[in-house]
Amino acid sequence: MKSEKIFEAITEIEDKYIDEANTEKIRSGKKHFWRWAGGVAACFAIAITVGIVNNGGLGAAAGGGTNREPGERYMSYAGPAFPLAALESTEGLSFERSINFDFSPYYTYQDSYEDSDGEIVYYDRYNNNAVISDNYTVTNVTGDDIAFTAVYPFSGSMRTETERMPQITVDGNAVETELIIGPYSGGFASAWGENSEVERLNLSSIESWDEYKILLESGEYMKDAFEENPKMEQNVTVYSFGIEYNVPMEEFDKIDNPDMIVTFDYDTENSSVYFYGFNSLSWSSEEGWVKVGSYIPKSFNPDFENHPVFIIVMGDDIDNIDIKTVSDFIEKYDDERVETSAFSVTTEKYESTLGEVIFEIISSGDYESHYFDDEPTVRSLISNEEYLGYVAEFMYAHGHLSEDPAERYFSGRLDDVISETGYVSRVLYVTFEVTIPAGETVEIGTKTLREASFDFYGAGRDEDMNGFDMVTKLGTNLNITKQTASVSNTGQIEIAYNNFGFDLKNGITEVLLGDEEHYWMEVVKIYPEE
Repeated sequence: MKSEKIFEAITEIEDKYIDEANTEKIRSGKKHFWRWAGGVAACFAIAITVGIVNNGGLGAAAGGGTNREPGERYMSYAGPAFPLAALESTEGLSFERSINFDFSPYYTYQDSYEDSDGEIVYYDRYNNNAVISDNYTVTNVTGDDIAFTAVYPFSGSMRTETERMPQITVDGNAVETELIIGPYSGGFASAWGENSEVERLNLSSIESWDEYKILLESGEYMKDAFEENPKMEQNVTVYSFGIEYNVPMEEFDKIDNPDMIVTFDYDTENSSVYFYGFNSLSWSSEEGWVKVGSYIPKSFNPDFENHPVFIIVMGDDIDNIDIKTVSDFIEKYDDERVETSAFSVTTEKYESTLGEVIFEIISSGDYESHYFDDEPTVRSLISNEEYLGYVAEFMYAHGHLSEDPAERYFSGRLDDVISETGYVSRVLYVTFEVTIPAGETVEIGTKTLREASFDFYGAGRDEDMNGFDMVTKLGTNLNITKQTASVSNTGQIEIAYNNFGFDLKNGITEVLLGDEEHYWMEVVKIYPEE
């Protein structure tokens, strides 16, 4: 396991998602510890009134047919609500599960933008979020206390906002939890059509629950998630480039397209070359030459004080290095550039390991601000040392250190691997310790703010449908003897299609689930009347 770190009270689901909706206001190591604040549970104090019916897990939609088969893909799939699991055997324990989809966050609000005439234009938007409460009643039928490590999975990435992470309680009390981050859950797709020989050029995230079934049902993915990340101890030669400005900055800022151009030769059989900080690249594997260019940021550019540029060589060193400082093209659309003395390049050469130089990149300046949102995310819970481990994992699985690297990474650009490590889709696991006293019952509660699954506009959909779903068995080793599902605070939505058996018009808002592996619903937003 990786190094452990304590985090205090950083992830409460914001009150605005619930309080504002209820009052109808409109307003413009792979292991990481944190401790939830004791007040977390209070922000979920929502009155729930539901009708109950035992429908045995009906398979038909309450409102008629469906416009989407359960296994059909979404363009943006948020993933299902997964069941609780355990790292150890839970023999002697029985579990009853009740899951609620609370649509309080599905409220309308007013947003605005400034048009070309400088006028402020107001328009209505809505949040397509729901709070999912996934709760378990655990009964110990033996004469001995039983302790186990509970595991609650959720789909996301390192860019997932911390407020969207599951919040855990045991008998109503917040508990200390650990975060385990699984490998990339998606794959790659061709950018050139099905018949192309070059296939893995685009990232391809999971788009349906059955893809999660393929990913998780063998248990290998979860096993890999709990393994130690690899290291990158390969010896490399590093060329680090710096910039010296030879004219006042106000004069330099007026230069068009300032670039550093580096060319060199290398032995294609005995050398692997990687790049960071270069935004143009051309090469000939047959002739053994490379030409790379790096745009020099100006004073108003966010990268001005944080612009690491590296050439990293594994194996035989490169030869015939030539560096030019250039600006705009001689003629429009011409490949020739104007050489300039407005800035010059300094070069440092040293020996290192691949892991050390990538750590230097990750640690340079405010790296996170270049690749992650302003809101606190899962990435904020991870040290640079730990992030390096995930980069190594990605490199060995798909990138430059893989035995079969994806074509996406053939050029050797480390920028792509380092940044994509942070935002590719994954399954993450919140783990916590639970003890069930002999002959007693314990309540385990989880709450998660989830965005809906959806298709983008122009996809040919009849209505603006949003999807929410759950799985009943996938990835769990628990003896779950009963599962119920309910919906609440549905005043601003209609359930157009579902296989739960919900029927809002007839007051059926809670159902007893049957043997289906996957339950789903599609909801439509009800807009206020003008």
